[in-house]
Amino acid sequence: PRVYGNDAFSSLYELLADFLVTSGDTPRFCALAVAAPVLGNDVRMINRDWRFDTTKLGDELGFEQVRILNDFHAIAFALPAFDDGSRIEIGQVKNQQSGNIAVLGPGSGLGMATWVGEKENGVAMCGEGGHITLAGRNDAETMIIGKLRERYGHCSAERVLSGPGLMALHRAMHGIDVATSEEITSSPDDANCAATMQQFFSFLGSVAADLALITGAFGGVYIAGGIVPACIEQLVASDFRSRFEDKNRYRGYMESIPTYVITEPYPGLRGLAEYVVRRSIRG
Repeated sequence: PRVYGNDAFSSLYELLADFLVTSGDTPRFCALAVAAPVLGNDVRMINRDWRFDTTKLGDELGFEQVRILNDFHAIAFALPAFDDGSRIEIGQVKNQQSGNIAVLGPGSGLGMATWVGEKENGVAMCGEGGHITLAGRNDAETMIIGKLRERYGHCSAERVLSGPGLMALHRAMHGIDVATSEEITSSPDDANCAATMQQFFSFLGSVAADLALITGAFGGVYIAGGIVPACIEQLVASDFRSRFEDKNRYRGYMESIPTYVITEPYPGLRGLAEYVVRRSIRG
């Protein structure tokens, strides 16, 4: 696939126009996955100052049909197709069953979606689960969340489980500001950074477990996004899986649900392809 840096363009229209010119292609149909709620033709990006209308986009660029999905909605379409070549299992599962499949992913934000039903005839569903209120499991976490509430008003899961959230978590825990989240993820030998990553994975385990309970994800909970796939060794060494299973009376329930990290580099693109096939959109 051809990869573009969003910062090089002022709008989605400009990016797509550049692609059409440089590729020389004249596709009739366009399918896109974007990090934004998709509630109609008018789409506003949450973590980027881009806004566009799908009808105008099609008219201006010559597409007969434009389909836009939330980025995790797109990934959900690919969930039934992932296998050991595109995922790494975290932890060991007892008595695995089949069922719904959920995905969440910390990146610029925190996306969530679910594949509901059988692999061949299921339905991909998504919402804005990243904005659920984050809960602490112990006094130390409650204190961290309290500091984040003082600063931001509301402490959602995304407020911690995202690139900007990782920086906010580091500040709340250590009183240290960093310029980028990569300063934390790439410094496992730094005691403060290592502690932040451990806490990050603890929160991730609890939120992933909540998602599994809500969706009945016996087919597994997958982790995507730009942060975790680059930190798998730290994830495996963390208490992510123990936090995932730590649901008291429902421990046995959680122990039967596998957790995976998606290693395929562009799962949203694969999901869009699955969507196109299932919806019989042809280009």
